[in-house]
Amino acid sequence: MRIKLFNIFLMFFIFQSKIISGVLIRPLDNSQLNYIHVLFEWEQVPDAAEYVIQISNDEGFNNIVSEASVNSLIYIEEDNIEWSEVDLLKEYFWRIKPIYDNGSHGEWSGYNRFSTNIKLSEATTETYNNQGYNEGLTIFGSFYNYYSAIIDKDGREIWNTADKDIVYYNSNKYLDLLGCYSESSFENNLPGIEFSIDSEWLWEEPNNEFLHHDLVKLPNGNYLGIVSTTQLGPIPIGSWSASYQGIGFLANGITPEFPWVGDRIVEWDKDTKEEVWSWSTFDYFSMQDFDALGGSWLPSATGYQEYDWTHINAVIFSESESAIYISTRHLSRITKIEYPSGNIVWNIGRSMPSGDVTIGNNLGFSFQHGLQKLDNGNIVTLDNGNLSETFLGTDHPITRAIEISVNNNQADIIWEYSLAPNLFGFASGNAQKLDNGNYLITTVGQNGTSLEVSGDGEIIWQGNYNLCEPICAVYRAHRIPSLYPIAFSVIVENLSVGNDGSENVYLEEGNSQISFKIKNEGSVSETYSYNFVEDLDWFENFSGEINLDPGAEYILSFDGVTVESSLENEFVFNLSPVHKPSLEKNISHSLSIGTLAIKNNRFLPANFHLYDPYPNPFNSIVKLKLTKESSDLSRLDIYNINGSIIDQIDITSKAGTFEVSWNAQNFPSGIYFIKLSNNGFNQTKKIIYLK
Repeated sequence: MRIKLFNIFLMFFIFQSKIISGVLIRPLDNSQLNYIHVLFEWEQVPDAAEYVIQISNDEGFNNIVSEASVNSLIYIEEDNIEWSEVDLLKEYFWRIKPIYDNGSHGEWSGYNRFSTNIKLSEATTETYNNQGYNEGLTIFGSFYNYYSAIIDKDGREIWNTADKDIVYYNSNKYLDLLGCYSESSFENNLPGIEFSIDSEWLWEEPNNEFLHHDLVKLPNGNYLGIVSTTQLGPIPIGSWSASYQGIGFLANGITPEFPWVGDRIVEWDKDTKEEVWSWSTFDYFSMQDFDALGGSWLPSATGYQEYDWTHINAVIFSESESAIYISTRHLSRITKIEYPSGNIVWNIGRSMPSGDVTIGNNLGFSFQHGLQKLDNGNIVTLDNGNLSETFLGTDHPITRAIEISVNNNQADIIWEYSLAPNLFGFASGNAQKLDNGNYLITTVGQNGTSLEVSGDGEIIWQGNYNLCEPICAVYRAHRIPSLYPIAFSVIVENLSVGNDGSENVYLEEGNSQISFKIKNEGSVSETYSYNFVEDLDWFENFSGEINLDPGAEYILSFDGVTVESSLENEFVFNLSPVHKPSLEKNISHSLSIGTLAIKNNRFLPANFHLYDPYPNPFNSIVKLKLTKESSDLSRLDIYNINGSIIDQIDITSKAGTFEVSWNAQNFPSGIYFIKLSNNGFNQTKKIIYLK
């Protein structure tokens, strides 16, 4: 039964891969790209040691814009792809060619064609301190002209949302993109979504209520967002009272008679989109607390038919604390909430009549926007400063980026930076503390601006988004590591083409081993979960996890015992990045016993074998017995647990069956791999060094 189910599983993935990719996987043929940092990926060619990739402006490959040799199955081109223009389509063609261990070349693959979209932004930048710049790209979202884009340090647009009208809200280092899109035909016209770099919807909230300002993805895969909710409340006594009394309201500060718009924090199930948890400002905030100074209560003559009471504009989730943080703009308040109980831990901000705001009463921030919680527990936000003249005594409204520490029921500003008056941001914007200790500060001032500022207040970099006047506004911006934080390749060792033209992984008879070389091609460290199964029980079912830093390689090997059988044996190897499971790879091939006399018309020595090392485990010196011919190009390499070559034993002058030794006394204890290779055929043995 297990074999039957496995074969169904296997055939599904074989069928899928044949439909989707052929030899070249991405970019797909005839695709149109909304980015110019382009990841190229192709299938493994049996016996290939490396590949040449060519990118050209013409299908005859006479005008090469980029060419590179790579030893994996992925290449990222960041310099030579350009945006199309209104009257000029930029079209590209790409192909790959395998290179074998002996230096011979295979045939060029067929080509895939792709083109680029038109860039959307008019951003410009200036760098004042190259050494101080926190590396990466800057992503921003723009309201009212409804698009989002990514620029590099020099202002070159790298990515945009094409014609999808997407406004970016937030992301993380793994580039999980969340935001909204504008749909004027909907009553709730800004549905929240998770989307891909290709501007494809990955998830959309149910749109039963008006979602605004923020949507985040929880560790359990569910989504958390802010939706508006309405309840009758009193019209407080103030300068506006007479205006409301004049049209029939009591406006006595007591009688519930006017719609107050509050907010609910809602968690939706990732699969069913059912509401599984919520928290309402009407249940936890007092209507005694309201904005009496910032103009949110306006005379009835203005046409306002409801009171925008709380206006929550940011929500974040802390997994380590199981807590939610919210920024409530019109109460000039930041709140920490226990999850899932909903109990308020603290409120930071201006003291109000209810007495519920107990800490940080003197910090002076007002109408703040955006939240970031640091690993040390500090909070970073943008103090829009609408009420700074009252709260801080400034001569004019001032916008600040601030970092707040919260300890023992006391809140203090430990860092702040005040923007120049011409960069005052009355709404939107945010502040982000970067990995190098700098801060990225984003304001609607000067038609949308981001400043990277050091901890000492030095301006390192400035980006101007040059958005349309008078209403277009930058919403938020963040520094991200790259367009491809998670990218990886998997190469199956000993994948060869038999004399009958079939692709097989060739194994030794008896005690044997199958190996996979995994390379992290992305810009962040990532954990990968793996699973290996095959039909005939030559191997156990293996599963586990490995962690790889950017650029690191790892050889994952499984030991088993092969037995001659009349049945065909096939395997599936699954590798999935923990933080981006949608990018998982499923690789399947046939398994065969024995070696080949001829591979792709390139002769392989008939005698080619690496025996089991001994002693194993070993202390300092391990003996290696092997068989090879004198005329071949064999290599004997030693790899560490990270998949890096750390030593090589010269065997070029040796022939027949012989023995060599490896002395590991200059290396740390641990697991190593011995790899004998020749012309694309490899044998690998695992050894354990114990001091």
